[in-house]
Amino acid sequence: MTTVLLVVTGYVLGSMPWGYWLVLLVKHEDIRRHGSGNIGGTNVWRAYGWRLGLPVVVLDTAKGFAPALAGVLLVSDLAGVLAGAAAMLGHWRPLFLKWQRGGKMVATCGGAFLGVAPLSAVSARRSGSSSSWSAATRRWRRCSPQPRFRSRRRCSVSRGR
Repeated sequence: MTTVLLVVTGYVLGSMPWGYWLVLLVKHEDIRRHGSGNIGGTNVWRAYGWRLGLPVVVLDTAKGFAPALAGVLLVSDLAGVLAGAAAMLGHWRPLFLKWQRGGKMVATCGGAFLGVAPLSAVSARRSGSSSSWSAATRRWRRCSPQPRFRSRRRCSVSRGR
């Protein structure tokens, strides 16, 4: 029963569209009408800069971290994984936006990973995997290592902001 409660709580926490709410509160605009149309931290950062993007990324990470860590500490590792997955699902299809399109779950997934396996998450960060990806993305201005003939999709990387 505790696991079910944690999963439901994870979904409700994940459904909190911080990118939508903060932009609406500060700028009186709908973030879904800008950039990629997502409510996540990356779109807010690109559209409005780091002053709004950073709090959204932190809150999106926290809403994955909290239920996952609670699940691990209160029940089991599996309960933490399920609660973190429910938070990710909530971010993707938020209850508070009537199940319309949400974000891409990147920060929420990172938070859930940090809550379930903190040592692995920290060691992945310290090994340079994320900084290597960031450097390669800035250098070649591509999000993935797909060959050029397969995909022309490019990611938006801001320089000097």
